[in-house]
Amino acid sequence: MNTEQIKNAITSPWPFFGVTAQGDVLARYVPYGPVLRWRWNQMIPTPVQGSDLLWLLQAAEEEGHGLSSPEKDKAQASKAPRRKSTR
Repeated sequence: MNTEQIKNAITSPWPFFGVTAQGDVLARYVPYGPVLRWRWNQMIPTPVQGSDLLWLLQAAEEEGHGLSSPEKDKAQASKAPRRKSTR
Protein backbone atom coordinates (compact mmCIF):
# COMPACT_ATOMS: atom_id res chain seq x y z
CA MET A 1 0.00 0.00 0.00
CA ASN A 2 1.20 3.50 -0.70
CA THR A 3 0.97 6.31 1.86
CA GLU A 4 -2.36 7.63 0.58
CA GLN A 5 -3.93 4.16 0.66
CA ILE A 6 -2.74 3.63 4.24
CA LYS A 7 -4.21 6.99 5.29
CA ASN A 8 -7.54 6.09 3.70
CA ALA A 9 -7.49 2.65 5.35
CA ILE A 10 -6.81 4.16 8.80
CA THR A 11 -9.81 6.46 8.56
CA SER A 12 -12.10 3.77 7.14
CA PRO A 13 -13.66 1.18 9.46
CA TRP A 14 -12.50 -1.85 7.41
CA PRO A 15 -9.67 -4.35 7.93
CA PHE A 16 -6.36 -3.68 6.17
CA PHE A 17 -2.66 -4.52 6.28
CA GLY A 18 0.10 -2.19 5.11
CA VAL A 19 3.66 -1.00 5.60
CA THR A 20 4.47 2.72 5.79
CA ALA A 21 7.43 4.29 4.00
CA GLN A 22 9.23 4.36 7.38
CA GLY A 23 8.78 0.60 7.83
CA ASP A 24 5.94 0.58 10.37
CA VAL A 25 3.66 -2.41 9.83
CA LEU A 26 0.04 -1.38 10.51
CA ALA A 27 -3.07 -3.56 10.42
CA ARG A 28 -6.71 -3.69 11.44
CA TYR A 29 -8.03 -7.24 11.71
CA VAL A 30 -11.72 -6.69 12.45
CA PRO A 31 -14.13 -4.07 11.10
CA TYR A 32 -14.18 -0.98 13.33
CA GLY A 33 -11.35 -2.44 15.43
CA PRO A 34 -8.19 -0.63 16.52
CA VAL A 35 -5.20 -0.12 14.24
CA LEU A 36 -2.35 -2.33 15.44
CA ARG A 37 1.40 -1.97 14.90
CA TRP A 38 4.03 -4.72 14.67
CA ARG A 39 6.62 -4.46 17.44
CA TRP A 40 8.97 -7.13 18.75
CA ASN A 41 7.04 -10.17 17.48
CA GLN A 42 3.60 -8.93 18.49
CA MET A 43 0.88 -6.63 17.24
CA ILE A 44 0.04 -3.90 19.75
CA PRO A 45 -2.58 -1.13 19.51
CA THR A 46 -1.19 2.16 18.22
CA PRO A 47 -1.02 4.91 20.86
CA VAL A 48 -3.73 6.91 19.03
CA GLN A 49 -6.37 6.12 16.42
CA GLY A 50 -8.06 7.80 13.45
CA SER A 51 -7.02 11.33 12.47
CA ASP A 52 -4.67 11.51 15.47
CA LEU A 53 -2.80 8.49 14.09
CA LEU A 54 -2.57 10.21 10.69
CA TRP A 55 -1.01 13.25 12.39
CA LEU A 56 1.46 11.02 14.26
CA LEU A 57 2.47 9.24 11.04
CA GLN A 58 2.94 12.61 9.29
CA ALA A 59 5.11 13.91 12.14
CA ALA A 60 7.22 10.73 12.15
CA GLU A 61 7.67 10.98 8.37
CA GLU A 62 8.79 14.61 8.61
CA GLU A 63 11.30 13.71 11.32
CA GLY A 64 12.56 10.76 9.27
CA HIS A 65 11.70 7.84 11.55
CA GLY A 66 8.88 5.42 12.30
CA LEU A 67 6.30 5.58 15.09
CA SER A 68 9.03 4.70 17.58
CA SER A 69 12.76 4.59 17.09
CA PRO A 70 14.53 1.18 17.05
CA GLU A 71 16.87 2.38 19.82
CA LYS A 72 13.89 3.09 22.08
CA ASP A 73 12.38 -0.34 21.33
CA LYS A 74 15.70 -2.07 22.10
CA ALA A 75 16.11 -0.11 25.34
CA GLN A 76 12.59 -1.06 26.45
CA ALA A 77 13.20 -4.71 25.58
CA SER A 78 16.44 -4.79 27.60
CA LYS A 79 14.60 -3.34 30.62
CA ALA A 80 11.80 -5.91 30.43
CA PRO A 81 11.79 -8.34 33.35
CA ARG A 82 13.13 -11.75 32.46
CA ARG A 83 11.62 -15.03 33.57
CA LYS A 84 13.57 -16.89 36.19
CA SER A 85 14.46 -20.49 35.62
CA THR A 86 12.49 -22.96 37.73
CA ARG A 87 15.19 -25.60 37.65
